Amino acid sequence: MPTRNKSPRKTEEPRLSRTRQPDNLAVDQWQIALRRQFGREQPFTLENLGDDAVFSDFLVSNPASGGRYRVAIRGAKAGENYCSCPDYATNDLGTCKHIEFTLARLQAKRGVKAALKRGYRPPFSELYLDYSGKRRLRLRLGTECPEALAAKARGLFAAEEGTTLPDHAERALDGFLKAAAKAGHAVRCHDDALAFLA
Repeated sequence: MPTRNKSPRKTEEPRLSRTRQPDNLAVDQWQIALRRQFGREQPFTLENLGDDAVFSDFLVSNPASGGRYRVAIRGAKAGENYCSCPDYATNDLGTCKHIEFTLARLQAKRGVKAALKRGYRPPFSELYLDYSGKRRLRLRLGTECPEALAAKARGLFAAEEGTTLPDHAERALDGFLKAAAKAGHAVRCHDDALAFLA
């Protein structure tokens, strides 16, 4: 009698303890993994507040507590996204359970992982605050950014893991924003990024 090949089972990730750090993970990696694990288990509800299916703002609601937070999805890496919850604002991890919940729900849909890997590419440029580790201002250049303005941005922003504003370069940033306005190119500055500058 012929034997059927069994399809390989998906190996589940090991369950992490909230009180004991695994030997193979640094503290920040452990904390990120805990938020990923916890976020994916939650019965939150998700509402897309924008027009794009992936790169949009979402409302994540907790039916049990009544908590509601805005999550902005811009990529798969820590620090690329944003959440309005207190944990995100203070944990210096660049993620939280609400972001991880949202990413898990989105990644269950076809084509989303590939879209996240390509990254967010709007026509406008975007100045945002990266919350992973040391707080840094970053610039995401839009697809319609004029080359002269892009060259100015490359001269002002360091190119490590994206475009990062070096310390003490805030005055030069004002000149860049004025040049963008003169060129008619939109640069969106998020409220938390403006507060960080102030």
